[in-house]
Amino acid sequence: MLQEGVFSAIVTPFTEDGESVNKEELRRLVEAGIRSGLDGFVPAGGTGEFATLSVDERKEVVETVCKQAAGRAKVIAQVGSTSTREAVALARHAESAGADAIMLATPYYESITFDQVRSYYRAVGDATSLPICIYNFPPAMGVKYSVDMVKTLAEDVPTVKLMKDSSGDFHLLNDLISAQEKVSIFCGEDILSGPAFLRGAGVIVGSTNFCAPAMAKLHKAARAADYQSFVKIWDGIVPLILAVIGGHYNGGVKAVCRELGFAVGPIRAPYGDLSGERLDLIKRAIERTDRSLLNWAD
Repeated sequence: MLQEGVFSAIVTPFTEDGESVNKEELRRLVEAGIRSGLDGFVPAGGTGEFATLSVDERKEVVETVCKQAAGRAKVIAQVGSTSTREAVALARHAESAGADAIMLATPYYESITFDQVRSYYRAVGDATSLPICIYNFPPAMGVKYSVDMVKTLAEDVPTVKLMKDSSGDFHLLNDLISAQEKVSIFCGEDILSGPAFLRGAGVIVGSTNFCAPAMAKLHKAARAADYQSFVKIWDGIVPLILAVIGGHYNGGVKAVCRELGFAVGPIRAPYGDLSGERLDLIKRAIERTDRSLLNWAD
């Protein structure tokens, strides 16, 4: 389902030298996520280190996830780029690869006006029939979408149907959920996943790479208004989530994945893997987490 649910902002596993995508391990991650109850995956997003991937690698990642999901889970391919031309090409490729929707990060590095954002979305919307997911991540994208901006984009581009809000601003997230009639809102901030579920939103977060069972159970408990179970599960994973988000996020997510038996490889240079005190903190948090809440490799 695309209106809500639990989606993994899936990591991109690399070979140990960091030079190539480890497709076999990517397939294992998808399979483990499906087995744990995930509704879908978002390949080549921020947690997937898309900014360090070549265009061919981005296509390779999307194709691998779509093929492995094989209709058992939805795929929202992140196709945003620093150029409209590249985003259009990636959007067309995602549709041909079998993706169910696309996520559209706005061009980064150079500042961008909202009129330019609208033009960008129109161009990509004209290039594909797939539903589009707005990606709201102000620190990286330079745009902070308001409720009115989202409504405007949905009016401009009829295929704008979804939004991932990674602003970390629960007030904004709450307003977006309350105001939207045509756009389904997903929370992209791990530590707000619990409150988002209780507000009826879905999530697209990196922590589902390692705690997919917990997130699936949280979603189910929220929908059933089983608050006692919900609080127990949420309290059980918050310490690990806090350990991961307390520093370099992608490094934290991959560190947990490795501890759970997935050969995800390194973070691509110039970013480095975690070491020392931070890694020890994550290991201790894993040891204190109920094993049934974690996404262990076979």
